[in-house]
Amino acid sequence: MTVRFSEEDPAITDNEALNVEDRHMTNAESNGSVKGAVVCVVEEDPILLHRMARALPRPFNTHEFPVLDQVGAARFPGESVLVLVLGASQTDDVVLDKVGSLLRARPGTGAVLVLAQPSAEVLRAALRSGIDDAIETYDLERQLPQAVTELVQRLENDLAAAAAEAARRAAPVGGKKGWVTTVFSPKGGVGKSVVSVNLATALAKRTGKPTVIFDLDLQFGDVAVMLRLNPVHTVVDAISAGSLLDKSLLQSFLVRHEKSNVWALAAPTAPSEAEQVDPAGMLRLLGLLQEMFENVIIDSPPHLSDVVLQAVAESNSVVFVVALDVPSVKNARLGLQAFDLLQFPTEKVMLVINRADSKVHLSLGDIERALEKKVDLALPSEAVVPRSVNQGVPALLEYPRSRFSAQIQQLADMVLARTAAAAEPTPLTVR
Repeated sequence: MTVRFSEEDPAITDNEALNVEDRHMTNAESNGSVKGAVVCVVEEDPILLHRMARALPRPFNTHEFPVLDQVGAARFPGESVLVLVLGASQTDDVVLDKVGSLLRARPGTGAVLVLAQPSAEVLRAALRSGIDDAIETYDLERQLPQAVTELVQRLENDLAAAAAEAARRAAPVGGKKGWVTTVFSPKGGVGKSVVSVNLATALAKRTGKPTVIFDLDLQFGDVAVMLRLNPVHTVVDAISAGSLLDKSLLQSFLVRHEKSNVWALAAPTAPSEAEQVDPAGMLRLLGLLQEMFENVIIDSPPHLSDVVLQAVAESNSVVFVVALDVPSVKNARLGLQAFDLLQFPTEKVMLVINRADSKVHLSLGDIERALEKKVDLALPSEAVVPRSVNQGVPALLEYPRSRFSAQIQQLADMVLARTAAAAEPTPLTVR
């Protein structure tokens, strides 16, 4: 438990408190992680209750309760982070026992204690009950937003780790989970979604089984547009289903492209809905998709958010798309360095150069030297590609004899070769 007490006890006037509140509201708004969390402030003294709640303005989703039992009666989403902010009246043994039971029973729940005169006895009891942090009343306007924000971040990371473990164990014993390929580029406009759609089509064609695209570009996803699909549901609907979500329900949220035998989990229709998708929810969806399909393609956005980082970490392979221009190469180098920091195995990364035959005084050799990595595949620049996008049909289907389609087929073969190699049992070494 973190204890944020200082020896000084400066008096804080109402005006000073409001100024501190304004400053921390700006800091909190800069951190999107608090937006999806629920904060319950519990205190019998109405003046202190209001003061604690006022210290947590938007984007904190704050609720006020005079007693802890009312928190238990309230209905909050079971998958969201829940933070209890407990006032000085909530320190008797009965209340702390209830707090401890709630923290143990509900994953993603934490607690912060606000005390006027902390004592060693109360702090020991709070520690036993599992309370995460403690601050003094006089300094709550400054310390409480920081304490809650840090706690929310930690709880979200814990939920994401638990979801990842659950996803790994989701498949039946002896069952084979689908192969996840994330198509990524740290720069927009390089043709990443075109590669995703055509790779999914090629895998479906090669295997004779449906492939699914998980459109993880949550603000500006293009998969549905490129396939001329009109999805009724999006990833937000799947996330909102919470604990009710299973394979059957998730199937109803997918939309199928008949010609290619590719299914899609569409991105949200409004950019503002992107914040509703957190790493834990994404991993739950990904685990179910792996049970439903042999091949899962993730079409990612051109940035490394917490959701994207978790998706990359769970991927069996990454198609890293780079365009033949200096800004794209520069961003690619930074992206590969980020993968190194994440300790993502470099052998899982397939470097793909799009529009590789463009005459721009930059060669594949130049890119390999700049990125210190061999190019695995080069996709040509052909007019059939933007034409197929405007037609809403993958180039592989509409122009199967094009050079682009031939290279996409080769990329699919590379993915399938990795899938087959991973499925082979490791030979035993006899000594």
